Amino acid sequence: MKHYIDITLLPSDDIGVHFLWSKLMMQVHLALVEIQDDKKQVPIAVSFPKYQVKSNEKLGFIGNKLRLLSNDKSSLERLNLGKWLNRLEDYVHMKSIAEVPSEVMGYESFNRRRKSGSPDKHIKRRMQRHNETLEQAVAFYQGYKMAKEDKDLPFIRMKSLHSDNEFCMSIIRKEVEASSQRVMFNTYGLSGEGVLPKF
Repeated sequence: MKHYIDITLLPSDDIGVHFLWSKLMMQVHLALVEIQDDKKQVPIAVSFPKYQVKSNEKLGFIGNKLRLLSNDKSSLERLNLGKWLNRLEDYVHMKSIAEVPSEVMGYESFNRRRKSGSPDKHIKRRMQRHNETLEQAVAFYQGYKMAKEDKDLPFIRMKSLHSDNEFCMSIIRKEVEASSQRVMFNTYGLSGEGVLPKF
């Protein structure tokens, strides 16, 4: 990855950072959908420079900065992000396209992790899909627990444009080795195979 754009969220007293993440990621997603290829992939990745995992003192948090990266400056120009973020201009600060520094702290990848989900979510879904009573669905999931690693992951609350349902997009970060292989990303800018510079 050779070029990037940084976007910093600017929450206020009445607009919180989590709400802004939802709005920002929806607009970025829509912008990426516009430039996707026939396999629904894009040449632009997202990273979260302030990402933190849950520890004893801190909750897992995505941070307050989004970075979009691409091998080609033209891909970031074609994205025309200013157009997509004009409604959020009071709440985000977008920098100009810049070159990735030659010295980086390492490499990472960001991907979506599909959570195992809370028992309540599964019970509700089972009642709808199998036309079961609450008691039947509760009995089916007796002893089920959501995986601890799923509870600890930072997430962004999103809304599906197809179903209008809300969902939590959990983001998992991994340290990776440098690679010259070119990878495409999904329309959220995520990929488990992506190799992104950390700086």
